Amino acid sequence: MDKDPDITIRLSWQGSTVTAVAFDRWGGPVHEASPPQRVGQALFQSWAEGNRANVPPRLSGILLPPPVRKHIADRVEHLGSRYVRLRLRLDDGPYALGSLRWEAVRVPSATASSSEWRAWAAEPSTPPADGGCELGRHPSFVLVREVVTAVPPPASTPVTAGVVAIADATAVHGPITVRGVTLQVPEPPPGALRDADGRTVRRAVDGSRLSPRVVDAPATVESIGQALAEGAQVFYFGGHQVSGGIVVGADAGGAAEWLDADALAGPLLEAGVTLAVLMACDAAGPAEKTFSGPSAAQQIVQAGVPHVVAFLGKLSHGQAAGFAGRFFSALVRGEEIDGALREGREALEGATAVPVLFTRHDGADLAVGLQPTLRPERLVPVAHRVPVDGGARTSGPDERHRVHLDSRWSLAEGFLLDVLADPAADDLPSLMADAERTLARARYHAGRGSETPRAWYAADAADGRLPRTEGELRDSVSPTYRRAPADAHRGVGLVLRCPDTAVPQDGFREELDRLHGFGWDIRRLVLQVHGTDPARVRETAAELARALGRDEYLLRAPSPVDGVAAAPRPRRRLLSERAADDNGRDARELLKWTRDTDAAGRSAPLPDVDARTAVTDLNRAALWGGPDGEREVLTTVRHHWPALYRPLLDAHASIRHRSARGASLLLAAGRDDDLDRWLRSAGARLPLPAEVGPLERTAEFVDTVVLGLLRAGHSDTDEFGEWLEGATAEVFTAVDVADRGPDALTGEDLSSPGVAVALDRARVLSGVDLGLLDPEGRWPGSWTLLPRRPLTEETASRLYRRCEDHLRLLGLAPAAQAALARYDWELEEQLTTYRQALVPPLPRRTDRV
Repeated sequence: MDKDPDITIRLSWQGSTVTAVAFDRWGGPVHEASPPQRVGQALFQSWAEGNRANVPPRLSGILLPPPVRKHIADRVEHLGSRYVRLRLRLDDGPYALGSLRWEAVRVPSATASSSEWRAWAAEPSTPPADGGCELGRHPSFVLVREVVTAVPPPASTPVTAGVVAIADATAVHGPITVRGVTLQVPEPPPGALRDADGRTVRRAVDGSRLSPRVVDAPATVESIGQALAEGAQVFYFGGHQVSGGIVVGADAGGAAEWLDADALAGPLLEAGVTLAVLMACDAAGPAEKTFSGPSAAQQIVQAGVPHVVAFLGKLSHGQAAGFAGRFFSALVRGEEIDGALREGREALEGATAVPVLFTRHDGADLAVGLQPTLRPERLVPVAHRVPVDGGARTSGPDERHRVHLDSRWSLAEGFLLDVLADPAADDLPSLMADAERTLARARYHAGRGSETPRAWYAADAADGRLPRTEGELRDSVSPTYRRAPADAHRGVGLVLRCPDTAVPQDGFREELDRLHGFGWDIRRLVLQVHGTDPARVRETAAELARALGRDEYLLRAPSPVDGVAAAPRPRRRLLSERAADDNGRDARELLKWTRDTDAAGRSAPLPDVDARTAVTDLNRAALWGGPDGEREVLTTVRHHWPALYRPLLDAHASIRHRSARGASLLLAAGRDDDLDRWLRSAGARLPLPAEVGPLERTAEFVDTVVLGLLRAGHSDTDEFGEWLEGATAEVFTAVDVADRGPDALTGEDLSSPGVAVALDRARVLSGVDLGLLDPEGRWPGSWTLLPRRPLTEETASRLYRRCEDHLRLLGLAPAAQAALARYDWELEEQLTTYRQALVPPLPRRTDRV
């Protein structure tokens, strides 16, 4: 039996009727044609006008005549756990078949037995026995609309592959004239974060082989063309669709202009775009009220673009952001486009819109085939504040104290000194130069006058030796030093790159202080510790922080280019490759590697082990010595073999005996992303508090698990209730706020910094514009969230509209103006509250993982 997951159904017009025939992979029909079914305007109109009850049965009769049903039922029975890809070959005719809601057709559910599938195939007029499931939401099906095009497929991949061009026009609204008819484009609802989906795309591709190129908002015809002129592999548009075209800005002020889909297709083809994502309501729907014209998405594929993802129906900003995040996260992991679409639609629970994939009829391959961009990739500018009273192996990152480096170093009053553990030695001056340009644009648009942006430089401090003279410092920095102008300016930021072998000598602090005597007006000083061994980098960073009298340092978020992260991913060995007498071999080999690595202080030669096999071995016998032993092995693997660490977490979560999963859960809870992965792998086997010893079940750990379960959508489970009993009052409050939903959020919900951070970690605030929630900066929690988020022009513009005292606290007031600020005891007391919220105190403890 053919186990190919693809089933092609050709929908052919014969006058005003349509015939559906299933074809095999070689293009031959697999059954005799059934009687044709009439398709008229009434079928389209019923759905458009809301009379939808009778539409799915009609569509089912057209798409799934008895021979097609039997063919599908036979294939489902033999495919097992693989999903079925239904390819609908769309012929041209009097109406646009691609715009019909084929996703509404019901088939037996994923739990239906083979006999239920056969009964469904045998009785076409009878609905599925179990009520069935719509194709558009069925976990075992995905629909692909194939479009016939005469344009030849692209011959090669463009050299600029690896770029996603992101165009946001969601803020565009007002009257627009299309083909002589004036239409009204609605304004986004109050409080909506208008580019939330675009931001989510940027977060999803950060650190991947797909680099974002953001078009200035609102996107215009000209700015989209300029972005595509440099070449791109993926194009993302967020905004509105009308009459088979997209709505873009006519100018920077946000007036509306219509861009025909055919006109958009030209630049997409010239850029080498292989996938376009149109995040606009009904971009897969009929282009005209007569239902004869193809949708915007179909037109773009007809013009030659290989793949287009669009939507049937209307979706909210939050739903768009949720889909975009899941879709692109799956795409950069290597999922094919339809697999990414299946994952993205999981974020659309309760939505009326469904995602639709159009593809060329000759485009059997649904992989984007990501290639690296030609420029060096920039690492995610995220770090965690870590106390110096813990060693590199005992004090892990605390998600409560995550910061975005661009926001932390831009939004602070006075002089700021930081020590950063950054193994890869990222280009910090370029990162901060972008942030300064963002501030300059926001300041200009806010009418705050001109102020020269802060200039950032970097210099190498080999062996911890610092420049001793102004000339030595000037000669050692890059880019080339330029003296600050005499008018208002934001001073200088200086990054000193220190190798992990640097040992601070007596008088190190005095050497740093000497730099202030060189007349550079240094307002930010960062010691960037780098090296190939992340553990050693952390130890050196902590030592430098102590020498400087600091009680904390910054730990850069893990990066795929960090030294040990380049260790190869272990090969998955098949059962047939294992010897009959090697039970327990993988677990024993990994234990031996752990001991050798711990003894040497660096990774021993990597053994040939499989994560799931090793965990299966542990289920048979306590080969690692119980929970403490498992925790030691997992900790060593995390530090010295990251490529194996996550598969080990997955295996522990999914197949380890429930009572023995505590060690892996404790480690996974160190990072929210790791915990999310652990919970996905656990599936329905959610963890219980009893799996972790009472001494290790700290309040911080319990809070982390509660927020992880909340993110994963398990707040209605018994397990969630058990964990919540041990949560802190702040997390308890955050759960109550989350239960009300994002639309019920108020500024007062941010009155507590701890609650605000919990809401942020639970992703309750995703898609929420904090500037609209707390425009005046009244609530301390909104101050706490500022350094946790990237610095955007929208954020900066709102900050520049704050009062002068707030600007002084954020380091955004000119130095001369800040020096003349009046002193008010009551005001200073309030500012002290905000100051502490902006940089919350760290816990002082040494027992963290």
